[in-house]
Amino acid sequence: MKIFFALCFSIALFSSSLFAAPAADTLRGDDIQHFMNAMKPLKKLGKKYDFKDNENTSTTQMAQGGFAPMSRSLAEVKNHEAYEEFKTIISKAGFSSPEQWAVVGDRVMRAYMSLKALEELTPEKIQELQVSIEAVEKNEYLSAETKKQLLDSMKQMITLKSDMPEETKADQDALKPYLAKLNSLFEE
Repeated sequence: MKIFFALCFSIALFSSSLFAAPAADTLRGDDIQHFMNAMKPLKKLGKKYDFKDNENTSTTQMAQGGFAPMSRSLAEVKNHEAYEEFKTIISKAGFSSPEQWAVVGDRVMRAYMSLKALEELTPEKIQELQVSIEAVEKNEYLSAETKKQLLDSMKQMITLKSDMPEETKADQDALKPYLAKLNSLFEE
């Protein structure tokens, strides 16, 4: 149950930034394909230079700064000795610049993560959330602040599907045909 609360809290904490895609246009299939083309070579580059995930980035920081993992990665690699190799990989994958890769990559990741969150939001999970909301409301040991955070995050999870901006829905629709391929690339 603690894991369930943590998952709900984490997803809800940055779900608003998942849906904050400043998208002028819907993701295009070729943009998604370019992003996927870059994934394996970038993983190899990461292993070559022993890049580590930034463990100092908390969920709270992600929520405050927006969910932009590729933009964060670009900022980190710009001053690294691997940057020229990185630019070559990005160019060969079909991007005109590292910045274009970051923008497309952030949008792909937001659409992907929001689809995964929605996939987990089954009627059973919604029922569990409603039961959990009642339990939190009755819990006399939680501070008012903690109780409010938990209740807000759980309620936000329940309304996730209906509160989604049109741009995010459009990006999700564009991404759906590529979901199986993305799943396999992320699992490698």
